[in-house]
Amino acid sequence: MTEDHRYRLIFEEFLDKTEDGFIVVDRNGLITDINQNYCDFLAKRREDVVGKPIGSVITTTSMYDVLARRHRGDGGSGVYIQPYGQGETRDEAEVYAVANRFCIFDETGELIGAAAHMKFRQRAVDTAREIHEAELRYYKEAYQESLSSASGFSDLIGKDPKLLELKRAGAQAAKTDFPVLITGETGTGKEVVAKAIHLESDRRNGPFVAVNCGAIPDNLLESELFGYEEGAFTGARKGGKPGKFQLANGGTLFLDEIGDMPFPLQVKLLRVLQDQKVERVGGENPIPVDVRIVAATRQDLQQMMSQGRFREDLYYRLAVINIETIPLRDRPGDVILHAGCYLNELNRRYKTQIMLSDRVKSCLRVYPWPGNVRELQNVIAGAYASCDKVLIDVEDLPPKVASRAPTAQSAGSGRLADMVDAYEAEVIRQTLRRNNQNVRAAAQELGVERSLLYKKMRRLGITIKRILR
Repeated sequence: MTEDHRYRLIFEEFLDKTEDGFIVVDRNGLITDINQNYCDFLAKRREDVVGKPIGSVITTTSMYDVLARRHRGDGGSGVYIQPYGQGETRDEAEVYAVANRFCIFDETGELIGAAAHMKFRQRAVDTAREIHEAELRYYKEAYQESLSSASGFSDLIGKDPKLLELKRAGAQAAKTDFPVLITGETGTGKEVVAKAIHLESDRRNGPFVAVNCGAIPDNLLESELFGYEEGAFTGARKGGKPGKFQLANGGTLFLDEIGDMPFPLQVKLLRVLQDQKVERVGGENPIPVDVRIVAATRQDLQQMMSQGRFREDLYYRLAVINIETIPLRDRPGDVILHAGCYLNELNRRYKTQIMLSDRVKSCLRVYPWPGNVRELQNVIAGAYASCDKVLIDVEDLPPKVASRAPTAQSAGSGRLADMVDAYEAEVIRQTLRRNNQNVRAAAQELGVERSLLYKKMRRLGITIKRILR
């Protein structure tokens, strides 16, 4: 008996005697080895499992994602909860385990497969609690770090450099009383930015009054903004009514969706900005007001001006300070932080300890989020409401998000190495685009050394010249 053979027998004996589970797959996700304890947990015979795609044995596996990311298990970052589908375990009460997965490489650095170490029963419960507490600490620390960057901007969660620059610009805008124009997509937090500027300014003790110009009928918007006198029109309140400008006196008036304001009303708004006085509908006496204007829009006001739908003189009155909010897809590193903070808020509210599975996190990272933070919170709330386990998994997500999950079927549609290369190349290209072709910044976002990124770019045939085309 050779020395290598003797050590292999000892190791196999150890694997079969341990209370934990072990499984090994090749680079294509086919099971090459599994210990007896894991077979017992799955209620399957070893000979019925070896040689099969792992996705056909464990439908909720994340092993394909581990292979695609070439995860090495450094620092324990590969430890997370593994859920199991109905009927996939011997004991229906045991529907999850704690998994530590990592890839296996040969001496040349070539990927040859992946392995997983599974912890069951009370050890899994204890470890899951430790993971949850560690995640909670991380989200709390990241949230506090986000708060410390600008105290009035606490609801703008994130650590992305673009968001930190937005906070800096907002804090600078708060130092003066000049009008501010905030532009950005729906759900990117334009009102949050406006309120933060108010809270950081010298007007913080005054009122913050918000008006959505697109939500009020055109024939009512004028009286809503400027107020009306008694008898100004049929149904007018006795004694009249002050408008939003008067209600915001000494504070900030937030005009949301300013691009939806009717063109004739833009003239009257311009006059108020110039004179700092308002006239109620049906009134004749100008009323002085001390109001700072912060406006916001999802529309392209420059284009609207060229089409004659928005007054150029009003635009220049409003856009003394310009701030553009950041779409969630442009700061992908903040997606899981947002999701985790909101999920922890739900856990505190309902006294639960629900977490996100690794596959769910993969879905959230790659989904483009056209509705931004508002859509993300909607998805997390819906998944939380439908989840009856300790772990939110892909089936709890809406189909449009769940479709982004890595699957055994998609992994088996071609050579794994080719698909991994294609995926990796696309991630690198998108990261370079987001960072204006700056390799150092892209490497920092991806969490790799710049030299390694250059090496990957050469291997995948990616050049800055090609990106620019």
